[in-house]
Amino acid sequence: MTRNTTKKLTLVAVFSAISFALTIFPQIAIIPSASFLKIDFSIVPAFLAFSWLGLGSAVWVLVIRTLLKLILFNEGANTYIGMPVNLVIALTFLLVLAVMVKVEVRWPKWLWQSVSAVIASVAMTVVAYLANIVWAIPLYARFANFDIAKFIGIKVYLWGMVVPFNLLEGLIWFIVSVMVVAILAPFKKSFRS
Repeated sequence: MTRNTTKKLTLVAVFSAISFALTIFPQIAIIPSASFLKIDFSIVPAFLAFSWLGLGSAVWVLVIRTLLKLILFNEGANTYIGMPVNLVIALTFLLVLAVMVKVEVRWPKWLWQSVSAVIASVAMTVVAYLANIVWAIPLYARFANFDIAKFIGIKVYLWGMVVPFNLLEGLIWFIVSVMVVAILAPFKKSFRS
């Protein structure tokens, strides 16, 4: 194994550990009527891995942090149902950003980044909407004794909670991640050389 491979694996491991810790704390409810939907910042180390090492490393960070959460800090049905949805949403966010980075445009960088953030947020919101219909709503009703159709109503839940939450979450993820990448930019060279 080369020195660069060892550095890369070490960084992926460190980013994964930080990402796992960020699935636990802090968690912030951003929509008062849906306090059970909480944003975590575990995407930030994955975004950093994406910026420094590429998409493959970012995917590994997300997969490893998800497995760590399932194994080490499992909260039963909530974790088994919620973490796969979280993983798919986070992967969608990063994959869309990866595609957007490759698109050649003559726009100012800040404008293209803003457009990319909005498109990634919309894409992850669509995926979250579908994942809730296909996976989360039926499984929460069956295994967590939480029938959203009875307690909240599926339309109210999806359009009043899931959609606005994920749109906001994507934009917050992007802003925080870009800030962290900018702050840590001086360290990038020392980790990659």
